[in-house]
Amino acid sequence: MSDFSLLYKKYNSVSSLTNGLNNSVLTLKRRNLVSKPGVEEQHPKLQVSDSEVEKAQKDISLILSDLEMFYQNQNIHNNLYELRDNPLFKNQILDNTEFRNQILAALEKVKSSKSLTNKDLSYIDKFISVLDNQASVLYRKLRTNRR
Repeated sequence: MSDFSLLYKKYNSVSSLTNGLNNSVLTLKRRNLVSKPGVEEQHPKLQVSDSEVEKAQKDISLILSDLEMFYQNQNIHNNLYELRDNPLFKNQILDNTEFRNQILAALEKVKSSKSLTNKDLSYIDKFISVLDNQASVLYRKLRTNRR
């Protein structure tokens, strides 16, 4: 496989993870916002269906389960394996004990169908930021590799 193909595969994988996780977090943040008194009357189009919430929780559960498995065994077949050399991922996600504990607690809440708090969602946002950073790096490499 060519360098370009490998870069594209990595970029596509990280980008898909980022988009899926980001959309799910936005759905849950909308649901948290709508549940506040008075918000629904002021913004009636902000509604979130049960099926949207269910899909968001399922997607978050799958991605965070991947992260949990990566914490336990850095398997080359894991979607996150491509990120292992990224210093930001290593420092902020893999080696950060507080982050790991918070993410695993959020995963347990999702698995038991409990609502995620804004604090839980902020930790997932941090993960999204690291994924997005890696997607940007890979995209720049793709652009320079083409030339």
